[in-house]
Amino acid sequence: MIRIDRYIQFVVIGLGFLALFLLLKWLLVSAVNVLMLLFAGILSAVFVRGLSRFIFGRFGLSEKVGIAVTLLTLLGSFALFVVLLAPQLADQVPKLAEELPKAIDALRKKTDVFRWLEDFIASGDGQAPVFTDQLTSRVFGIFATTFGVIAGFFVIFFVGLYLSFTPHYYIQGILGLLPSGWRGRADEIFEALAHTLSHWLIGRFVGMLVISIASYAGLLLLGIPLPLSLAVLAGLLTFIPNIGPILSAVPPVLLGYMQTPSTALYVIFLYLFIQGVESYLITPLVQQREVSLPPVLTLASQILFATLFGFLGLALATPLTASGLILVKMLYVEGVLGENTDAGRTAGANTSTHS
Repeated sequence: MIRIDRYIQFVVIGLGFLALFLLLKWLLVSAVNVLMLLFAGILSAVFVRGLSRFIFGRFGLSEKVGIAVTLLTLLGSFALFVVLLAPQLADQVPKLAEELPKAIDALRKKTDVFRWLEDFIASGDGQAPVFTDQLTSRVFGIFATTFGVIAGFFVIFFVGLYLSFTPHYYIQGILGLLPSGWRGRADEIFEALAHTLSHWLIGRFVGMLVISIASYAGLLLLGIPLPLSLAVLAGLLTFIPNIGPILSAVPPVLLGYMQTPSTALYVIFLYLFIQGVESYLITPLVQQREVSLPPVLTLASQILFATLFGFLGLALATPLTASGLILVKMLYVEGVLGENTDAGRTAGANTSTHS
């Protein structure tokens, strides 16, 4: 029979291991979140440098001047957006949060579309009277916790700012840690990553602008309430391929359904047309050479990263997948298997991104 002091000792040791496990888990989650923010900062730097080269590179402007002009233009555009549109958004977003539950209730009364969601949220108690409120609060809670973290925004901003002007300092530091025989290949990989991500980001940026403007005009013509907030939401979610456009279409379709079912159908046609123009005309034209990812791989990575890291993981899933695909091609397919890929060809034709 175990003595009481031995039992207490076992309990204390068990609690100590549990506390250590929880501490390590917290540290791991915190480290991953920091790395995700750093990656977002790197993406912002790649975007600024790529946009500067895309716009000013052909005019013979020096690299740092082009980057400075690009940053000032982006910051000026953001300031103009805040001054002109932020007050309207501040008024419309709460109204959108109020109108969505009403629209969902109107649809729920006529169909069984949301019954399975009701059962899930009700947790088996057979009652889901606050289903729509819970669903809306969860959706808007995602955006509040993702985009409302001021510290994360400043991390992304300053990392992007420093890397935009002096990427060579950090890249040369990484290359200095590698054996001399590996440095040339590592430099090619950095070039390919920067080229792929910059083209993808510029395509997304232009797509976001086109989707926002076209959505606002279309929703205004259809008489859908709160068109500005819906258009901004559509533009932001365009950053997320596959899932983003579907999510952005749900609120205007529901609001249109509150008017008439045919209005909801017109909204669906509007979003399909806008997304088709953006996907098959605007983005390939801007990117010149489309950054293609296997759709199943993209969707699987989005689900995985969203499950592990929330909305930030969902937003960064595609560029992370694109980066991983480049690494697999250049390190394994070319380096180990000895087969040729197109991963580094277009990058090699461009000016160095960290010169």
